[in-house]
Amino acid sequence: MSDSSTVVAIVKDPALLRSIGFALNAHGQAVEEFSDWATAAAALKRADCVIIDACLPQATVRDGFKLTQHGVKLVILAEDDTDYGADASVHVLSKPLTGLDIANAVEALRKHT
Repeated sequence: MSDSSTVVAIVKDPALLRSIGFALNAHGQAVEEFSDWATAAAALKRADCVIIDACLPQATVRDGFKLTQHGVKLVILAEDDTDYGADASVHVLSKPLTGLDIANAVEALRKHT
C-alpha cells in the first residue's frame, strides 16, 4: 500500500475509539480514527497499520485481512475466542484491553517486516 507510517483505527464504539487514539498519541504514534470502513477508505490507502474492532460487520474484518496482502499490519480487537489464524502481520488483542496493549501491538507489528 504505502510507505507512510499512518495507523488507521476503525472502531464502532466512540469511547473506545477515542481511548485508542489517546493511547497511541500518548505513545508517540499518530492515528486516524473512523467509525466504519467507508469513511476510512481514503486513509486506508496510506496506512501501514490498521486496527479493526471485530464487532464491526464481518465484511469489514475480511477486508482488513485483505490489506495484509499489500504489506499492511492488522490489529484485531476481539471480544471472543474466534480463531483468526496465524499470520505474522496480524495481532489479535482480546477485550478488555489497555492503551498500553494497543501501543505495544502496533509497535511490535511495525518492527516485524
